[in-house]
This record gives sequence, structure tokens and C-alpha cells, in this order.
Amino acid sequence: MTEEGGNHPSAISPAESVAALTARFDAMDRRADSVAWAVAAYKLGMATAEQPSAQPAVALRRALELYQQAADILSAERAPVEHARILNAAGSAHRLLGDVQTATRLFRDSLRLLEGRGAGTEEASVLNNLGLVLAEGGRIDEAIGLFDRSLASLTGDADDVVRTRLATLHNLGQAHMGRGTPDGFASAVATFEAGAAEASGFDVSMHTGLLDHSRGVAHKALASLKPAARQHHLDSAIVAFEQSLTVFTSVGFPMHHAIAKHNLGHTLAGRDDLNSMRRALACYEDALLMFDPRLHQAHWQEAYNNAEALETRLAQVEPGASRADHIASLCGSMNDDERLAFLRHRLLLLEPLPEEHRQERLTTFCYAMVSQDPASFVATLRTMITVLMELPEPVLESALRSLLRAHSMLDPRDRRAADFVLDEAIQAQLFGPQRIRVRDMLDGIGWDRP
Repeated sequence: MTEEGGNHPSAISPAESVAALTARFDAMDRRADSVAWAVAAYKLGMATAEQPSAQPAVALRRALELYQQAADILSAERAPVEHARILNAAGSAHRLLGDVQTATRLFRDSLRLLEGRGAGTEEASVLNNLGLVLAEGGRIDEAIGLFDRSLASLTGDADDVVRTRLATLHNLGQAHMGRGTPDGFASAVATFEAGAAEASGFDVSMHTGLLDHSRGVAHKALASLKPAARQHHLDSAIVAFEQSLTVFTSVGFPMHHAIAKHNLGHTLAGRDDLNSMRRALACYEDALLMFDPRLHQAHWQEAYNNAEALETRLAQVEPGASRADHIASLCGSMNDDERLAFLRHRLLLLEPLPEEHRQERLTTFCYAMVSQDPASFVATLRTMITVLMELPEPVLESALRSLLRAHSMLDPRDRRAADFVLDEAIQAQLFGPQRIRVRDMLDGIGWDRP
């Protein structure tokens, strides 16, 4: 068990996995095969500990109960390697519960059992976890020594070896950042880059996403610590965060995506040019759409405060412009490929919203879009029509209603001009059946086609 605690997206949800393992475990007879029963208890404990939950402490304590049941059967005398594995898992649970002393003791006990037994990868995992708990307690030098020992014991290119090495390199880089010094952050960058180089050619996307994101964090810190090289480090941080977002998609890794988007926005906001500030505002908006203020209150509040601070700066550059105006201007300034990716992502984020909220957001954006200069309006509308055809019908209908609502907010002459642009965009961007479908939908809404 390593720091990430995450896996590739799966067709079966964590809750379904835990339910299946629980049913299997409950059906087993401990007296018939105690070893198999103990292994099942351990596996169920692992799944329970890693299951996303609104009350993670409850899940972790349940996992600890299962680990204890497994350890009673797979004792240190009877099965030393298996017992060490259970101690490692229990140490991770105690660490997450904030019991540093117990976690440290369990990791050390696990190491003693594994020593000299040829369990290189498992021993490296325990060294890694012990390094994590020491680093979190401020014992940076000891932690770095443990991470180095872990890396030295990991050889070969088997999948589990590569993944453990990358997790350890990530944790080593984080430990270097824990020093809080320019040299520490520079060492972290070098470590993350080494990890990215090792990952080349392997299917380890979660790990590369973490390495890229943390590299961005380190460069962002160096931008503040080294003013003379500020621009270089800001640029490097932006590249790193953007690379992490190719892994941390909004569908596959929503929380990682939201955090990376927020950090990318904060880095872009460190620049002074209007385009970067507008891009930063769009990133903050994306993050706010994905953070649930009930579950991620601190993250949501930070993104909200940063967005407000940035809007204050933008008001000094363009007085009277709204957030939607800035984002519509940004969209209109992009080339076709950038605009397509930008709108595709933003419209996809709106899909899960309740209809009322979705229409409100779409109407605000559409009004800002039709209020742009003609070239920007035409380019954005045409791209928007293309993207909408990829999305479910409720989103398409919401967007068309919002477009007409935005048009109705214009004076009669501008409204007529906007209707012509919409009709021409439908004609230009859609082929026969699509065109008929959209026009029929607009007729049903009550559009008076020009």
C-alpha cells in the first residue's frame, strides 16, 4: 500500500468490490480452512480501507478488525511473510487515522519479519511506508534514507517493481519538498523527472500523473523562491500541470483533475497578461464545478477565494466585464482545435448538473458569447454547435434553450442578427439528419427561424 491509494478506473465500483468480497467472506467456514479464511479477511480489509467513504475513519477501523482476524491465523511464527504483509497494511491504516506511533511500530515490526526472506518488493513497500510516516513527522533525512534503501532493493522491470519504484520516487520527491528550501525543491524536480523517465514505455499512467503534478508544485514553489528565474519556473509548472491533466481526466480521476486544474489556474494567475488570467479563471471555474463543497469544503473555498481575487485583478484591466465575458473572450481568441477541446470539456462538466443550474450557466455563457465581436461570436457558436452534437439530448436541448434565451436579452436588431448567425452555423456545421434534428428541436422550443 503506497501513498497514492488509487488504481486505474475499473468497471466495478469500490463499493461493489467490497460487497462481493464481504459476501464471499461471510459464506466461508473458518473451521474448514482457516488459512483461506484469514487470506479472505486480509483482502476484505484492504478493499474496505481503500473504499472511498464519507466516513473514512469508520472504514479504516473495520479494516483493522479484519487485519487482526487475519493476523491471529497467519501468525509471525506460522507465516512470517504473510504476517508482515498484514502488519504493513495495518500500519497504513493507523497512519491514516493519525496514530503515528503505532504505524511506525508496525512498519518496523514488518521490516524485521521480512529481513533476509527474499521478499524484495514487499520489503521495499514497507520501507516506503515507513519513510512516509517519518517524513510526515518532519524526520526528513531518515525518510530520504529509507526511500533510497527502498529504491536500491527494487530491480528488474516487472510491473509491480516498476510501480513500486515510481511510487517511491514520488514519495522521495515529496520528502525533498518537505525541506521547504530552494535546494529541496530543485532536488524534488530532479527526482520527479527521473521517475517520469523510468515510467516511459510502461502502462503506469496514475504514477506519471502524480509525478507530473508534483513536478508542477515544485516548480511553482521555485517561482516564488527564485525571483530571477520566476518566468522559467512558472512556464515549467504550467507544462507539468497540463501534462498531469492528460492522465487525470475529469471522468477517470475527478478529484485529482479538480486539484490539478486549481493548481494550473493558480500558476497561470501568477502571470500578468490578460490571456493567462482568463485561462486561470476558466481553470478555477472547472475546479469549482468538480469540488463538492459538502465533501471538499477546504478545496472548494480556496478555489472560490482565488477566483474572486483574480476577478478583482481583471476588473482593473477590463472594468465591467463579467466572469462569463472573460471566458467567452478567451474562447473566441483560441484556434479551432483549442476551442473545440475547451468547449468539449466545459460542456461535459455541465452535464451532471440539475437542469435549472445547467440552463442558468449556459444562458450566462451564451449571452456573453453573443455579446462578443462578430468574429469571436461566429467562431465560438460554430464550435459549440459541433460539440453539442456529441452530448446527450438533454444537454443539447438545454443549450439550445439557453441560446434562444440569450438572444431574447438583445435588442430586436441584434437579436435578428444573432438568429441569422445561429441559422448559418447550423447550416455550415451539421449534415442533413443532424440539421433537421436541431431545427425541429428549435421549432419545438418556439424559435422563429429567420
